[in-house]
Amino acid sequence: MNKMILTRPTTWLILVSISLSSFSFAPPLDGRIAVIVNNDNPVEKLSAGEAKLYWLRKIKKRWPETNKNILPADRKAKCAERDAFYSKILNMNADDVESYFSNRQYQNAEKPQDKFASDSDIIEFVSKEIGAIGFVSQSSLSGDAKSKVKVVLTIE
Repeated sequence: MNKMILTRPTTWLILVSISLSSFSFAPPLDGRIAVIVNNDNPVEKLSAGEAKLYWLRKIKKRWPETNKNILPADRKAKCAERDAFYSKILNMNADDVESYFSNRQYQNAEKPQDKFASDSDIIEFVSKEIGAIGFVSQSSLSGDAKSKVKVVLTIE
């Protein structure tokens, strides 16, 4: 009987450890997130508040400088970059973001954010769409990628 009591807590601790190890708490590789726009977008810099308003299309649906639709680019799956952007810029969690865009689509017939599998996919999309705004790990913007888009905000 004593043996049974000792193994239950041990088993429970092992199960909790395994469960927690499946969650990703790791920050992005270099710790910084870059908010990016198309090179032809005349915006040079955004504050965190402005980035939030544009990415969520809260006040405007079009970039005032270009009159192009604002096209937010997001990641398809949970990752450190998405978590950092959601929490530090949007002050939202993943469920809040999905709910927000679902409500906007239902209420205003707005297209939800475009979703991509990787930073390189987001960089490629933003480089081709003048109205796009996205976020990537700063380390993804090296070499050729850096010349394709413009960084308007860096998040530590």
